[in-house]
Amino acid sequence: MHCIELENCRSSCEEVVLWFLREYLPEGLFFLTVEEKDLSEEGVDGWCMRETHNEFLIQIDKNIIIPSFYNRVLLHELYHMYQYYNELDTDEDETLEQEHILLNKFYRNH
Repeated sequence: MHCIELENCRSSCEEVVLWFLREYLPEGLFFLTVEEKDLSEEGVDGWCMRETHNEFLIQIDKNIIIPSFYNRVLLHELYHMYQYYNELDTDEDETLEQEHILLNKFYRNH
């Protein structure tokens, strides 16, 4: 069972998160918080942090304007959560490759 909390997120966030979880972590037991905030000082578009074994925080830069780029960043961070949850290496090259695959799959289904 998933426990998901969305803080200050645009409406598309929930759709992307729920799709990803149904497709890739349907049996997962974890807590996920996704929030939009100003990350311009940090110089990143988003990041995923593992708080405990099954508790994750994803932050996405609220300054992202283009919806498809926002979804791409969100899927990128969700894939990092997938890697953490499944005890996989957080290989950035693999994640960059996966974000494009995930974005295409998401748009084909929506």
